[in-house]
Amino acid sequence: MQKKLIAAAVAGALVAPAAMADGHGVAVSGSIRTGVEYTGDDWQVADNFSRLRFKASSDLGNGQSAYMNYEFRVNSAQGSIVTGNTQRLSYVGIKGDWGSLSLGAQWSTAFNTVGTFIDKTARYGGAANVCVQYRMKDSVMLSTQLGGLSLMADAQMTAGGDSLDRGTVGGLFSIGGLSLGAMYQSADTDCMGVAAALNIAGIGLSGGFVDADGGDSAFGVNASIAGLHLDYETADSIDGVITGSYGLGLGGGAKMIVEVSNDGTDTKGIGMLRMDF
Repeated sequence: MQKKLIAAAVAGALVAPAAMADGHGVAVSGSIRTGVEYTGDDWQVADNFSRLRFKASSDLGNGQSAYMNYEFRVNSAQGSIVTGNTQRLSYVGIKGDWGSLSLGAQWSTAFNTVGTFIDKTARYGGAANVCVQYRMKDSVMLSTQLGGLSLMADAQMTAGGDSLDRGTVGGLFSIGGLSLGAMYQSADTDCMGVAAALNIAGIGLSGGFVDADGGDSAFGVNASIAGLHLDYETADSIDGVITGSYGLGLGGGAKMIVEVSNDGTDTKGIGMLRMDF
């Protein structure tokens, strides 16, 4: 029996690389993020959006390929899978020289082009993304690349809602250490935004402005250097939120992060250990 097990293990080790080379293998990765948090009222051991990820792709020929991504949200503090709408990313798509087409729960065009420049925090940011969805469920996205210009558009069509709940177009332009982004979204509440980022001499600066038609206008700016990150966000309906964090790489995919945030009234913070695999 032992010899059979050894033979099976050796055969598996030889077959697995071949399967991956053919583009049919499944890559398993993820991140576990657990910390001790002060909520402003009490202390708790808290999960910070840990996840388990499965990715695969398949060569379709003629420069085309199919790809998929499954992510499951894990509560690392409680040892359980987290369920509910749009907890993580789950999509399937086709890509080639022309660009890509994907369907499922995925990063929205609004976040890819504007929101990501505003919120770079580990836990407490996002107050200025007043009309920006981070992950968009029930969506289809088309993207393409024209030199240094990335163009993308998405549509969200949820069951039981309108035929088209929201549609967004946006673009990113990058040259050297400078990136510029813009987007417009048509929905029950229209939304537009612009953003920019600059990396120079080891210092990262970024920020953006978002306006919800008939709702809040908001902006956020942030700076980072040598593991230290500072973030300021404000909107019409809220006071300014200041967040500071420091991350220290420990090697082997492990990182220690400390983040503190104050909204003018309450202060909260977390000391977190993160390990990516």
